[in-house]
Amino acid sequence: MKILVVGAGQVGVQVCKYLVREKDCEISILDKESDRVESISEKFNINGVVGEGNNKDDLMKANIQSTNLIVVATPSDDRNVMIAYFARKLNPQINTIARVRNRNYHDFIDRSRDGFVDVIINPEGAVADTAQRLIQSRQLIYYQDLFDGKSQIVGLKLTGSSNVLNTPLRQLSASFVELKTTVIAFRRNEILRLANSDDTLIDGDEVYLVTAKEDLERALEIFGIEQSHNLKLLVIGGGRVGGDFARILESRQIRPKINIIERKEERTRRLAEVLEKATVFHGDGMNREIIMEAGIQTSQTVVAFTENDHTNLLALFQAKQINPRVITVGLLNDNSLNQLASSMGIDIILNPQTTTISRVLVNVKPISFRQVYIVGQDEGELCEIEIRKSYHSLGKKIKDLKLPMLIAGILRDNQSIKFTPDTTIHEGDVLALFMLSKDVRKVTEFFGADGF
Repeated sequence: MKILVVGAGQVGVQVCKYLVREKDCEISILDKESDRVESISEKFNINGVVGEGNNKDDLMKANIQSTNLIVVATPSDDRNVMIAYFARKLNPQINTIARVRNRNYHDFIDRSRDGFVDVIINPEGAVADTAQRLIQSRQLIYYQDLFDGKSQIVGLKLTGSSNVLNTPLRQLSASFVELKTTVIAFRRNEILRLANSDDTLIDGDEVYLVTAKEDLERALEIFGIEQSHNLKLLVIGGGRVGGDFARILESRQIRPKINIIERKEERTRRLAEVLEKATVFHGDGMNREIIMEAGIQTSQTVVAFTENDHTNLLALFQAKQINPRVITVGLLNDNSLNQLASSMGIDIILNPQTTTISRVLVNVKPISFRQVYIVGQDEGELCEIEIRKSYHSLGKKIKDLKLPMLIAGILRDNQSIKFTPDTTIHEGDVLALFMLSKDVRKVTEFFGADGF
């Protein structure tokens, strides 16, 4: 597959980083900044083209006529829309993916509505949705719907009060007799490890598990995770992400108490008009007096959703100094800041790029792949794969398969099912498969050759 990535910023770099892992992908990067193009092309050993994505000659120079997929990820929505339009005009057969945060564009460009973009990515909207799920508990660090919401992938941090500590995972299965729940991985000493039945969980581990929707509450209870009620939140930054986050929370049946600090006066007024319950403060979220007035001392969670990564980090660090018990959630676009955030005591890091990457990856994998999710910090992937008639695993038991990954869940007849090593694979089953990043190409080759 020939892929053209337009935009050599942070998003473009991350997209290229993941794409080079895939089998049979010929990747090119197009950007007007020659230094960026040269750096990325050398780093990933891909083709670099200097030029403008909305310039016909530059697109032709990047071989748009023979390109199978274009991923447009410049900082400008307007430019992304125009580039996708030009690409489709120059190559009617091309598949187009564009990052478009302005919802006013969506109906116009969506190909399902006779537009010209096959996949529209709005990563900030996904971040707002994920954040509202994570604040349900002090210990949740990851949350993602699976099987169209019929199951979930959750990450959680174990504490000394958890009743699953120092118990081998094979013994924990006794707690899951009636539950459709699987522990897939855990992070210890900064390393994400694939879970196996001999592993024992300890205090401080970050654990990832897949559970059916109807079993989620009970599974979290077993792991000692308490649901939060009557939350009091402080939101720093009322822009696209912060505003969406507040609106989602206000639509919930149980509404938390929300205070928002926004620096821009016009945006402050607009938020105050559209939000029914939230209290909006006009000021700088870095100003100690403002955050004190907004109630940081009694807040249970503070989220920083400004457009500047460093502002988010410093605002959360200050909040933690004032109220050490507060849970801090920060938006970071730059992955290189993750380690710094961890050293500053930031509890949860949300990166909108993971949504973009997930949507891109599923379009370059074999056709049996339905969804791809990034787990951890560039450490693992969880894929939904539909079992087809050509796979020679049909009729075989899970224990008899030699898999380079872990089966995390099974959707059968549109229902999540309980499975064991003796479960037989059926045609039409959708498997949730978890793998470490180092095994991604191996897994793609496995399925691309119909080896499963």
